[in-house]
Amino acid sequence: MKNAQLKAVEAAKAGLTGKELDAVCRYYITSEGYGQFFKHTTGHGLGLDVHEAPSVASRNTEPLLEGSCVTIEPGIYITGVGGVRIEDDVVITKTGCIVLTNSSKELIIL
Repeated sequence: MKNAQLKAVEAAKAGLTGKELDAVCRYYITSEGYGQFFKHTTGHGLGLDVHEAPSVASRNTEPLLEGSCVTIEPGIYITGVGGVRIEDDVVITKTGCIVLTNSSKELIIL
């Protein structure tokens, strides 16, 4: 999950569609054998509402605009075992993104 999330943060930039950014996570998670457990979107916009446009999802074919604030938070959940999600909030720029969160990505087992 950490690798999938970091790949998406690295790929995020203006002009990329929500679908394309979602595919970065989805492709990596699927290649590692966990695709069937990734059942939601990669992220969503942040602003006045908790979940708003632009969506970082397979259905969003609109380009991400410079200055958009979105979450990049892929997760997998395995029934009877548990799950993991790693989230960063980012601002989309012309050449990449600015990560607003600075939480550790180290594994915490509860």
